[in-house]
Amino acid sequence: MLSLCPTVSNQDNLSVLYGEDLSKFVVYGDLNCPFCFALHERFSAWDLLTRIEWRLIVHAPELSEAAFSLEDESLLANEVFAIHHRAPDVSVSLPKRRPGSSLATRLVMAISQYASDKAPELRLALYRALWQDGLDLSQPDVLETSLRKAGLAKFLEADTKAEADNGNPRERWEFWKLLGPEPKELILWQNRWETEESFDRRIPLIENTQTNVLLLGLPSEEALYQFLLSRREHFVNDDVCVFQPRPVIMVFGWMEHLWSLVQIARESCEILHFSDFEACQQMMIENEDIDFLFIEHEFVDDDILKSLTTLARSRGLSWVLASRTASEEVELRALNHGAERYMALDSSSSLHRARIDKLVSDRRRLVSMERDARVDGMTQIANRREFQFRLEQVWQRVLDRQDGSISLLLIDLDHFKLYNDHYGHLAGDACLKRAASVFKSNLKRSSDLVARYGGEEFAVLVLDVSQDQAMEIAERLRGALLEDAIDHQASPVNDCVTASIGVARIEYGARTSVGDLIKLADDGLYAAKGSGRNQVQVPPV
Repeated sequence: MLSLCPTVSNQDNLSVLYGEDLSKFVVYGDLNCPFCFALHERFSAWDLLTRIEWRLIVHAPELSEAAFSLEDESLLANEVFAIHHRAPDVSVSLPKRRPGSSLATRLVMAISQYASDKAPELRLALYRALWQDGLDLSQPDVLETSLRKAGLAKFLEADTKAEADNGNPRERWEFWKLLGPEPKELILWQNRWETEESFDRRIPLIENTQTNVLLLGLPSEEALYQFLLSRREHFVNDDVCVFQPRPVIMVFGWMEHLWSLVQIARESCEILHFSDFEACQQMMIENEDIDFLFIEHEFVDDDILKSLTTLARSRGLSWVLASRTASEEVELRALNHGAERYMALDSSSSLHRARIDKLVSDRRRLVSMERDARVDGMTQIANRREFQFRLEQVWQRVLDRQDGSISLLLIDLDHFKLYNDHYGHLAGDACLKRAASVFKSNLKRSSDLVARYGGEEFAVLVLDVSQDQAMEIAERLRGALLEDAIDHQASPVNDCVTASIGVARIEYGARTSVGDLIKLADDGLYAAKGSGRNQVQVPPV
């Protein structure tokens, strides 16, 4: 029986890592990538910065020359938004802009040549300067401060004497001379990252140079731990079910104009940013996690304002109209369109903070009440009421779009009564929680929904996939539960808890209803049980 692993930072777990040869791993990352920063912070927490090679590349070289556009602002805000959800253990703040990283990268490479043992400390200081302090890494004074923090103040001394009597390089700070020409290693790393097909130009990227196995993107702590140990066991992190995301503000307008609000709001909220009307609309339609919409008055005409605010109200969002200067006319515009609040950007920061705090506290109270009505108290996933609401909602969207499909998976834990009889009801509750976590963590898309349907039954909604893809998802969930190996010695099917799953699908144009979908999935579940359990079946023809 496999058990849930303790925290990776547990000393016993780290001791296992410390006993491994980690020199076979190479990381490709950029200083101005928040995902790379989060990975770097985890290596720092595990005291591995000096044991794993970190190859700096530049994933957005045009930033050093081009102006920071509205699209760049949106991408940056959305990446930091994702970090808070993928890596809640890492402290990261939204900087005003994403600076070019070429100069800072060259500095790290130079220090690697002159004081290689200090390069990891400099890299850490630079990452934190940008992603925690919001400083601009393209500015030499920021680089100088980072050098001091890394204990490299000697490179700031203006001593022009060469100290090469014993063959050692000069220890002096003549900025451009120190950097010298672009290092050959940097050119090679950059070229490999850009041209290696399997890398797919993604960062962060970890390569096992002995096996050529890759880890692309930012992993969970446990996935990272298992990758570094070259293990492939399945792991489910039960803690994800209790994570409470921060409120999400969608900003529509110029980030630069709204920055006085954003820099205060980011202290307690996630920030998404859009300047394209259709993209903003689409995000509101597809993302149910947005809490607020901040609209710049000068950026929108009445038609766009009406469209956005009508959609915001239908999605349950609180929205705010902000203008550059206080104006009774603009406030009337806000009130007439149903704004939650009007804000003048030339107000004091203390007034901004008080207003935002009030918005957030009111929103949290409302969300908490709504959540209690929608979430199963034991497993912390959607309850049956929420499942039925979402099923009707997504089917209505299919009808409105005149396109799309819904797939339903009905899951039953095999011989669960025998589990309760053998292990007791407290163990049965723990088993249900764990199964819910397995199913939730193995769904890939934010639109996928897993709910407790009743007792030991679960329901999964998956949108716009083929019948074969729905079957593959069901097999993945069944296999993940089996791989998690929850002990079930009383089961006549397997020594571990297993699941039977029925799969059904309806699409636009078919003369069916959501009631028919549930009946079909239930028929499939009945067929899976009748065929020996621990399997996936569709309804018999």
